[in-house]
Amino acid sequence: MTGRERLLKTFRREAVDRVPVSPFLAQNNVYEFFRYVPSIKQYSDPPDFDLIRGMNYYCAHFGFDALNNFGSVPDAYAVDKPGETWDVHVAREGSNDSLRKTITIRTPGGELRQIEEFRRTSRHMIVSAITEYLIKSRRDFELFVRYAPPPENVDCRLLRRAKECIGEAGLVVACIYGAFNTLNMYRQLDEIMMDPLTDEPFYRAMMEYFVDRLIRQDRKMVEAGADVVEIGANLATSAVGPKFFERFVLDYENRVARDIRKAGVFTIYHNCGDARKIMHLYNQLEIDVWGYLTPPPFGDVILDEALRVLRPDLILRGNIDQVEFLVKASPEDIRTKVRELLEKVKPRGNWILSTTDFFIDGVPPRNIAAFAEAGREFGAY
Repeated sequence: MTGRERLLKTFRREAVDRVPVSPFLAQNNVYEFFRYVPSIKQYSDPPDFDLIRGMNYYCAHFGFDALNNFGSVPDAYAVDKPGETWDVHVAREGSNDSLRKTITIRTPGGELRQIEEFRRTSRHMIVSAITEYLIKSRRDFELFVRYAPPPENVDCRLLRRAKECIGEAGLVVACIYGAFNTLNMYRQLDEIMMDPLTDEPFYRAMMEYFVDRLIRQDRKMVEAGADVVEIGANLATSAVGPKFFERFVLDYENRVARDIRKAGVFTIYHNCGDARKIMHLYNQLEIDVWGYLTPPPFGDVILDEALRVLRPDLILRGNIDQVEFLVKASPEDIRTKVRELLEKVKPRGNWILSTTDFFIDGVPPRNIAAFAEAGREFGAY
């Protein structure tokens, strides 16, 4: 059975020969493997390194069933694409290890500004964070709604390339954010947490607007060849509480997921953090897969509880800690851990073996190999 066949059958809840071995991967994993040092300005699409083919080779080397998410649309949330009434001015300050990007947007109704900081946290990894958000007030939101370029104006070139290259190795995944995470690309998180309590109509107007933008973007990604859409949802975790999640998040996430599934592709709901207090509500989400069942100390999910609480037709992915365990454990310890996990989940089925998020730099290749080999050996049904 090929990786593509195995994953498709798993997503369809059909019988397979073994549990797919499909850890969530990020660019730094492939860069580290090939000893490539990326530029801070072209991290997701370097001109001198083929990330798409690099990802496929990486998965083949370790024997993973590939869920290739490197074709994701890098400019889905960018605000620096000019439009007819969206006049963009970009200033960059810094070096190849630390960069500040200030975007000033002039519209007929006034100015907007966003600042994003980029940092090299290791030889192979660049991280970024928005430190000044575009939507600081109702007036800013109204300017965005009135003048922002249409959401269909996204670059799906990498997604199409991933589709061309994946073959029978696996599936192509487009990573996007859910409704709550998307709003945080434009508005500060603590304000989003307070908005439903201080100005609920304003909060709901923003969520309605960004759900519509998301759906329109998702359709472009499906047209470009995505087999799966992974919905980023790591901000509305246990911290928001079940009442907040059910009242202010659940319906919006469902509308996004529902439209993706209606388009004929599968969904993965990405919460790699705390989930214990709200995971029972995932039974109401119209999703195919939930990842990543992060156990203590980096999350709060207890596996036995999750298996008891979550509906049996919900496919689960994850639960192996890559932050400390895969870095420090011996290959034999990893084999034992994977065997124990698979012995527990195989009677339930609907499982994809994965880490709780991407490998950090410094995970020994022998440990990644032990993880993959144990998954193939002990994952047989």
